[in-house]
Amino acid sequence: MKTKRMMLKSVNPKQFLLIPIAILALTLFSLNASGQKTDTGMKDGAYQKVDVMPVFPGGDEALLKFISDSTHYPKDAKEKGIQGKVITRFMVTKDGSVSDVSILRTVSPSLDNEAIRVVKLLPKFTPGKLNGKKVPVWFTVPISYKLE
Repeated sequence: MKTKRMMLKSVNPKQFLLIPIAILALTLFSLNASGQKTDTGMKDGAYQKVDVMPVFPGGDEALLKFISDSTHYPKDAKEKGIQGKVITRFMVTKDGSVSDVSILRTVSPSLDNEAIRVVKLLPKFTPGKLNGKKVPVWFTVPISYKLE
């Protein structure tokens, strides 16, 4: 019994005030870190993750069909038997247009150039949204080249 009383007496009542202050501080930090008033998730002028991702007219299947129908296998790559997957990255702007096309994974210069050409042909997307506002979003699309 004496041990329990000594433990209670050694705790200063002011220390209990630290608990609500710590909870308040953590709550404020988590609200700030959630991206509500910061540029969290924004990289190179566009977001990587948003509430609503950009949508190609007709959806993902229509996007893949557009790319398939528009892509031509470069003659030099065909002759050399070059195959592979080019990974493209582009920004879908606030108005849905495609900009800043680049290659994240290369296969060969001719296949890379064809992938860039096709991505630049893409029609406007429905723009992405963050907190109800249209925002620029990075979009990644792989384009596979296979010889048959």
